[in-house]
Amino acid sequence: MKQLSKKMMVVMLMGVTLMIGQFEMKGQNHAVKNTELNKNTAMMNTVLHLKIKGMHCQEGCANGIDAMLKEREGIIKSETSFDESSSVIEYDSKLISEETILNLIKERGFEVVVIAEKGNSTSH
Repeated sequence: MKQLSKKMMVVMLMGVTLMIGQFEMKGQNHAVKNTELNKNTAMMNTVLHLKIKGMHCQEGCANGIDAMLKEREGIIKSETSFDESSSVIEYDSKLISEETILNLIKERGFEVVVIAEKGNSTSH
């Protein structure tokens, strides 16, 4: 009887060990999928370089633009400088469009110029 009990305990322990191993593997697979998803999501981030005309100060104008944009879904980072009359905005293009960002800034009363990477600019 003791011999049978020992064998049953060993079988049960092996079964539990196998089940734990399966859960760990599922967890690892989930972590790999999340990492791949984060990499794919990061690729959708876009950086917008702007010249902003009509600002009168850092506190109300430039900081106001940043605060307003950061409240919007899809805005990752917004850094606006009164001294440089510029703004660098990082955003998720799947959640918010460049056009929406430009319109939001215009609605605050500013003129916005998009700075192209090659040095060209387009007024909006």
